[in-house]
Amino acid sequence: MMANAPVINSRYEVVAIDQVRPHPRNPRRAEVKAIGELIDSNGFYGAIVVQESTGYIVAGNHRYLAARERGHGTIPAIYVDVTDDHALRILLSDNRSADTSSYDDDLLAQLLSSLPSVEGTGWSEQAVSDLLAQSAMPTFEGDKDGQGQLDHLREIQCPQCHHVFELLA
Repeated sequence: MMANAPVINSRYEVVAIDQVRPHPRNPRRAEVKAIGELIDSNGFYGAIVVQESTGYIVAGNHRYLAARERGHGTIPAIYVDVTDDHALRILLSDNRSADTSSYDDDLLAQLLSSLPSVEGTGWSEQAVSDLLAQSAMPTFEGDKDGQGQLDHLREIQCPQCHHVFELLA
């Protein structure tokens, strides 16, 4: 592990979508249709990452495919000047970082329920309802007599059915 890893030599450019290509060795599979729907809702933000010497996408392969399927003529790209080995490491680490991440379910429930609609979030109304129901399960802490008691409660409203759930604060 490098304590002070250098910033990779890179440049940003909006390019014709046919100037870059998905990496042929990308093992990740994704729901391109669902990604495309999110692009339709939110626009294409951020940039794909492209290996300068090959034109292969090392991060953002599925966003590229979704944009191409929707007829986008250009795409924002960050070109990185790296070896083939380094490009594969970026590709794999970008894929893996999503796998090893998790959610703070209570914070996620609060955030999703604060929106007037879940459209454009990648979450379905049913998934939000399930999350809210799961988050609404209070935990009990026993006191010195071994009796469980609820601590302070807060309310969260389901965006679908508008039921109010009480959650531990």
